Amino acid sequence: MQNYLSRREREKKLRESEIVKAAEVIFFEKGFENASMDEIAKSSEFTKRTLYKYFINKEDLFFAVVHEGFETLYAYFESSLKKGKNGYEKIRFGLLAYYQFYRDYPDIFRLMNSISIVKSKAKESKKYKKILEFNDFIFSEIIKVIEEGKIDGSIRIDIDTKVFAYSIVFLITGFFREMSISGKIFTEHFSLDEETFSLFVIDLLSSNLSIKTNEIK
Repeated sequence: MQNYLSRREREKKLRESEIVKAAEVIFFEKGFENASMDEIAKSSEFTKRTLYKYFINKEDLFFAVVHEGFETLYAYFESSLKKGKNGYEKIRFGLLAYYQFYRDYPDIFRLMNSISIVKSKAKESKKYKKILEFNDFIFSEIIKVIEEGKIDGSIRIDIDTKVFAYSIVFLITGFFREMSISGKIFTEHFSLDEETFSLFVIDLLSSNLSIKTNEIK
């Protein structure tokens, strides 16, 4: 089967991409609640009617923007895995990649962490379903790396792989979510360097996986 798109299909994809890029700017500036489809239509230079041909509502368009953020995050994660020589190193490099993404894309990071506010209206959104599928895929990749580490001897075999995968993602996303909201105030109040503090937390999380750490009494 040839990967061929007709001219009409190419134009459709281009138009959709332009709408998403325009929406991204508006969501960055105003957040989800304060953004309107009228503003996005004006910014994209399409009519609001055209927007609704591609996205069923504002929520659907929001999830399209956020999905691109998840794709970028996964590209960081995938690239980081190539640096690791064993499962433990890959997990640690993966956490560092998440931190780098947080630093490089603060606006999309904030939007990605707003999903919980928007998802109650997402029942009909195919874009939201794609995000859920993408999350499942990322979790499955993390689980594979932990299992790899158990086999190569770099990761403790006494931990529950799935529970640890869910835990480490929940903890790291929660930490950087808080950092994006009030981290500057927190670090300044306690005279902490943000980068040093962030790297310390990453080391704290990843060290619990290490077979070497577990052997220290």
